[in-house]
Amino acid sequence: MKKAAVYFYLISVAAAAAVDDAAWVVRALRVGKPPAIDGEMEEVWFRAEPASGFRQFRPALNEPALKDTEVYILYDDDALYVGWVCYEDDVGDLVACATVRDMFMNDDDCVDLMLDANNDRQSAYDFMVNWRGVRYDGAIAKDGSVGGPAWDGYWEAATSVGEDAWYCEMAIPWATLRYDRKAGYFGVQFLRFRKPTYEEMYWASDGSFINRVSTFGRVEGFENLPRPRPFELTPYVTGRGEEGFDTPGYGFEATDGWELEPRYGLDFEYRAGSAASVLVTVLPDYAYIEADPAQITLEPTEIWLEEKRPFFTEGYELFDTYSDVVYTRRLTEIAGGAKVTGRAGPINYGVLDVALKDDDPLYPRDNFALARAAYDTAGGSSFGVLGVGRREFGPEVPLEEGTGADRARYNNVGQVDGRVVLPARLGFVFEGAKSQTAGNGGDGYLYILGFGVGGLTERVDTWFAEIDDDFRADMGFLQAEDLGKREAGLDSYREFQVNRAGVRSLRAGTYYQHNWNLDGETVYNFASPSLRVVSASDYFVSVSYRGGRDLRYVSQGHPDFHNDVVEVDVGHLPASWGQASVGYWHGMWYGYVYNYYTAALTVIPTPRLVLNGNVEVGDRRPKERFVVGNLKVTHNLTDDLFWRVILQGNGDDRTSSASVLWGWDFRPGSTAYLAYEQRRDSSGHFLLAEQLAFLKVSYMIPF
Repeated sequence: MKKAAVYFYLISVAAAAAVDDAAWVVRALRVGKPPAIDGEMEEVWFRAEPASGFRQFRPALNEPALKDTEVYILYDDDALYVGWVCYEDDVGDLVACATVRDMFMNDDDCVDLMLDANNDRQSAYDFMVNWRGVRYDGAIAKDGSVGGPAWDGYWEAATSVGEDAWYCEMAIPWATLRYDRKAGYFGVQFLRFRKPTYEEMYWASDGSFINRVSTFGRVEGFENLPRPRPFELTPYVTGRGEEGFDTPGYGFEATDGWELEPRYGLDFEYRAGSAASVLVTVLPDYAYIEADPAQITLEPTEIWLEEKRPFFTEGYELFDTYSDVVYTRRLTEIAGGAKVTGRAGPINYGVLDVALKDDDPLYPRDNFALARAAYDTAGGSSFGVLGVGRREFGPEVPLEEGTGADRARYNNVGQVDGRVVLPARLGFVFEGAKSQTAGNGGDGYLYILGFGVGGLTERVDTWFAEIDDDFRADMGFLQAEDLGKREAGLDSYREFQVNRAGVRSLRAGTYYQHNWNLDGETVYNFASPSLRVVSASDYFVSVSYRGGRDLRYVSQGHPDFHNDVVEVDVGHLPASWGQASVGYWHGMWYGYVYNYYTAALTVIPTPRLVLNGNVEVGDRRPKERFVVGNLKVTHNLTDDLFWRVILQGNGDDRTSSASVLWGWDFRPGSTAYLAYEQRRDSSGHFLLAEQLAFLKVSYMIPF
């Protein structure tokens, strides 16, 4: 289960007092000829009235912005156009470390458009662009309390830099959006992140929470909008090649040569206006290329993989729950699937069904189904039900043969959950789930209770969870160490904007988690106070302590140990040249005493080239030193064409990987990817190695 504290914090995000959004209104202008999306603001933009009067939420909450920002809205029958003028004292100080789409860019000079196109005051599209023209898009839901980059739309953006400002132009085709074409207006929020002075500013809202959809402003003036294109068909072809190696005498010898596997398939989507959509996928093969370079870690737990497959990302936030009983990356070899998502008044709903192939590694020929409904109130509260089921349709697998030990004829999970928004920025969440599985075991329960209060500069979250030994969710992310436990925790921080004596800000925080088994015996306790100071010139120092007893991994062969670590990090925040940090920590971790050294460096030699390097050197007693490191090079040849190289190595378990990815978004909704990856596991004296190659081409046809 992912850290519950992250989700309880997001609950408090939706707990601000309601405000009158009529205070922030701007009008859009219909144009006969669309502007060229080249970053050069032509005269047509300035015929529209601008949205201006931005205010800060950092460093001085709700004070007027230090530099002006103007936003202009145009539209025609094809697209919505948004133009930004971002005034700046010295454009030579602009910062942008993100170079690939959907990279985190809150550390960049960037602009952010949040658009409530459905006018439901609960959900919105999120479009961000940094000053170099790199794009991020995603979706937020539940009045801003959940969201992320899973949703990908088809839109354009371009930027340019002048003497005293930088400019951004966006073009978002109506075909990309679900939208309310009859109301004549949309909810909207404009944000700007200005890094030379560490300033973050908003246009609408009361400033307590800038992503709460129900407090957005409004863009008016839309007339005779086109009917959305109801159909999208995206066929694609892929090819995958794999070669394994044996290494007798440390010499690499191919086992059976390359195994080539061509595939083809398609996605189909039908949108019934802004209220609902139907998606169908047939023979997809898109799990390995876009999002999954090999990841190396020292932790003894499974790595969470982000969902980027289009069939699953549509309406993904609807199925996102605090206990992770839905983790669609469990579904790999898919024969076909169908999904319906939509909204009926205050009720969001979604139904999904997926059939797996004969060669699925865990559940050959099994069927997975999801059903979800959530009722959203006007004040930001939400109440939902969820059902997850798996049925075995493939040949019965004996328990002694591989995956059969983990496979029952069926597994069902039902749950209820809710989020209650209270006055004074308070929030309360609850969730209860029950599982039912064929055979012995698997009939268990789970429940979570949480409470949060906070804002942009402070937060306190507490929670309690209990998971039965026999709780089972075949599509969930629950790990073995999560079962049979009671957990209580506290996560809090306070950020002070000092802005004097060379100090910009100070942040103090604490985290505490305590786990018991169902017999009341402690299996894990963990405390971590921390302090971070940032100077006016962007240097920072962080000091933290991490300590506690850990018995969670005894069943996996790890000893009973007590963690006791002091960590210090120093460095420089992102700047136009990149960023750098070094760290040192000493103490016991996973049963070993460490002296541990870390270094991270990002360098931007040119606006389209970024080099990221990380190295971690551990001195594990008695006298055992290892190195974990990675190097990542990303180069954007154009806004839509890039290549990336990632090299990784772990001297602790003697593994390494190298991957190269070439990607091209050659037209809206259409992509081409070519990737190569080589992995080696040297822990058994170079006994395993393999290399993989992938090719994918997809082409979207709207009609």
